[in-house]
Parts: sequence; C-alpha cells; structure tokens
Amino acid sequence: MRCLLVLMGAALCAIILSGCAEPAVFSEALQMKQGDKIYTACNIWYEDPEKIDCRNIQRGSFIPVGTEIEPVETTGFTQKIIFKDLKGKRYTIRFSEEHRLCPMSDYIAYTFTTKSREEQLKGIPPKIRARILRGEVVPGMNMAQVQMAYGLPPALRTPDLRNDCWLYYTGEVEMVRVTFRGGIVRNVLNFNEPR
Repeated sequence: MRCLLVLMGAALCAIILSGCAEPAVFSEALQMKQGDKIYTACNIWYEDPEKIDCRNIQRGSFIPVGTEIEPVETTGFTQKIIFKDLKGKRYTIRFSEEHRLCPMSDYIAYTFTTKSREEQLKGIPPKIRARILRGEVVPGMNMAQVQMAYGLPPALRTPDLRNDCWLYYTGEVEMVRVTFRGGIVRNVLNFNEPR
C-alpha cells in the first residue's frame, strides 16, 4: 500500500510539473503569419549572452531594438528563451514568472515583434531615435519610446503601466526611476549616482 501511494504521488508530481513545463512558441505568442520575420521590440540588455536576466537589467551591452532574430528553442521547466541573431550569435534569456508576473508567452509577445526596426521607429524624431538606439531614456520621450530603449519595467517594481513612475534595474538591487507627466518623460533619476 505504501509503495502504491509513493507511485501515485510521483505520478501526480510528474503531471503537475509537465503542465508547468509547457514551453512557449514564438509563432503563437506573436500570432505570426507564414513568412513573418522576428525582431527585438526593445533593447535587450546583458552582460553574458548566455545568462540574460528577464528583468532587462540596464548594464553591459544590449541587442538593439529592431534586430532580426531566429528562435532556437524555448524550454518549459528550465524557463529559457534561446535565439540567435543573423550573424549566428546565440543568446539565452533566463525567464522567471516570479520576476515578470506573466507567462513566458506574454513576455515573448512584448519583447519580440514582427515589425522591422524601420516600422518600429517610423515617425520618431531623429534625436529621440538616436537616444533609443543608444539605450538612453531622456525627458521628452513618450512611454512607447521608453519601452523601446529600456523594455517594459519589471512588474514587481511597476505593476501597472498606467503609473506615472516606472522603475528599472541597473544592477541586482540598484534602480533607475523614470517619471512621466501626461505620458511624456519628465525626469530620469538614477538612485545610485551621487547627488
């Protein structure tokens, strides 16, 4: 009887884990049509291309907004999003539902797009466009432009995008605050810089 209970418990655990371990699919998350290409929807920051934090910590290098990519694999249980650029360089985003407060498919949908860089940056003034491509946020940008430069803020720090204050990580505990008035950046404050 004890052996049967152990086997039933193991089977239940396997069922639960396999349900949680369902990998996301780029084409489904982006609702792609046949022949669509995939691009980054924001600058994706990293120090190690194989260990990109899904919080998009603003340090090191970044993959520029509008970079064409090819999906390699998404993993369910280990929560990884693996892709490469057209030069063949591989990147791995370590996804965490606890940090993003959303499923992996939603994260893919706002981190990647089927719109090219030209489509994404269309109509943006040249000075703002240059700032976005340098990974900078400055007063005068709108919320969509901030998202292209920094990505969406981590939901643990900014649970509602309608807020007038978005918080981004610049390190494990270091933060930068972007404040808006009427949807336009009013101030960018790095909490870690000496005043």
